Amino acid sequence: MKIWVVSMECAGVIEAGGVKDVTFSLCRAFSACGNEVTLFLPVFAVTSFEHLVNVQEKIFSAEVHICNHNHTVFYSTANLALCKKVTVVLVHHKAFEEKHAVYVYTREDTFENQCFIPGTGHRDVHFLDALLSKASAEYMTLLFEEKRPDVVHCHDASTAITPCYMAQKQTLFSGTKYFVTIHNAGPAYHHDFSSVDEAAYYTELPLAFLNDAKNGCRVEPFLLAAKDATLTAVSTFYADEIMNPENAVFTDGLSAEFAKKSIKIRGITNGIDADIYSPEDSTISLLPYEFSPKKSDFSGKYKNRAFFLDLCGAVLGGTTEVCSVNDKKSDFYSKYLSGIEKCGFLYSDDENTCVYFVYHGRIVTQKGIPLLVRVMEKLLSDSAYANFRLIVMGQGERELEETLQDFVARFEGKAVYLKGYNRALSRLCVAAADFSLLPSNFEPCCLEDFISQIYGTLPIAHATGGLRKIIDAKTGFLYEENTEEALNAAILRAVELKKNPAELHALAKNTALYITRTYSWNAIVREKYIPLFEENGK
Repeated sequence: MKIWVVSMECAGVIEAGGVKDVTFSLCRAFSACGNEVTLFLPVFAVTSFEHLVNVQEKIFSAEVHICNHNHTVFYSTANLALCKKVTVVLVHHKAFEEKHAVYVYTREDTFENQCFIPGTGHRDVHFLDALLSKASAEYMTLLFEEKRPDVVHCHDASTAITPCYMAQKQTLFSGTKYFVTIHNAGPAYHHDFSSVDEAAYYTELPLAFLNDAKNGCRVEPFLLAAKDATLTAVSTFYADEIMNPENAVFTDGLSAEFAKKSIKIRGITNGIDADIYSPEDSTISLLPYEFSPKKSDFSGKYKNRAFFLDLCGAVLGGTTEVCSVNDKKSDFYSKYLSGIEKCGFLYSDDENTCVYFVYHGRIVTQKGIPLLVRVMEKLLSDSAYANFRLIVMGQGERELEETLQDFVARFEGKAVYLKGYNRALSRLCVAAADFSLLPSNFEPCCLEDFISQIYGTLPIAHATGGLRKIIDAKTGFLYEENTEEALNAAILRAVELKKNPAELHALAKNTALYITRTYSWNAIVREKYIPLFEENGK
């Protein structure tokens, strides 16, 4: 099959959230199964060309009509460096190229325009979404008929209206099947239009079409997509949740609309490319020391912890430090510190006496950050748990970032907050911990539990959405109600395991083996996606 994938991000090329990993892994797996794969990506200021090969710059151009104006877009072509059979079509336009992140403004954007507040969403988000979607459809007019895709697979709300534009070009896309994967249907993730008039201005789709995709007064891209595409979700559990009208509060009313319109959503649980994270090869994992939970080799894990504690000690900048290439002990250290603001520090205690917890991910309310802070505040204040240590890494809502900064300041030596994103450090902080904390209010699938399990770090998670794929007491620890009492009890239940290192290591080994065998992306594509593409679609 000829499969087109349309996404705002892809691991190694342009990164923001979990969509990047799914996009890359699906493209690689689709290709491995013998399909001809083309990936469409916009070019941002931070797009990395290091992970692309055979780049041919701006070989095509097209006029795209949006917001009552014609906009010229240019197309470059390339191949993924780690999967050269995947063709990449890069969409160039100033609206993308002037931005330093995919979805939100950064400090760099603020330097250029003080009206852009770091962490807030792009003001022209609807224009960006329509531009990528329409430019992907317009690309078809530049190709010969035999290049017509059999499948167009779009990722999340930012590309959900792509099938609407392609379906309008019936002579070019006759026989093409469309699929849109919902990665997150939570509030603020819909990219919904405030009114029919706003939707008409940005999308230029027919009014009758837009009126039929309303959620209250708003127009929903996912409801628009459902007219021409099959909707999927990133786990079977999450698909069930967002089709249930009782979960309207967690979907900002969207689940009620899905139910009312009898829109079926197919759940396919995301996989994991374990080889991309393999702790057995430091050139792949980016960790300073190699180890293998699958082979019961944990010595390197604890060397990584010692290295991490050195990075997070009081010596490197005291309680607050903005790290850069110049703020370093060595070039080796700077690889992990670059771009990170370190708040607080950790004492370098004996790994056998301390218990290390980590949260790595977006610092947003959805992820249960307020609950995590309340529970850890009580535990770290209790002398009975003087050996507990907390590591938090990520960025997001400014108010929550400030809450974490205040929190670590009150627990000097016991908690550190690493604000920002650094791929090497994100993996290191997970590998260094005993347990990862995932108290999400809702969770479509989650990748962090997989990464933790590969690195011998057992997840403690709220039993919601895709986190239900964790098997309680066998591949991690689950708790049902997302309350302080329930999370506290789950933490203490998990910590009991720390008292018996042999039992802890045995569980970590079995977990790592189970994850790599059960959630291979190649198997998921072969057994789930390809049959869906062949049998379904609109």
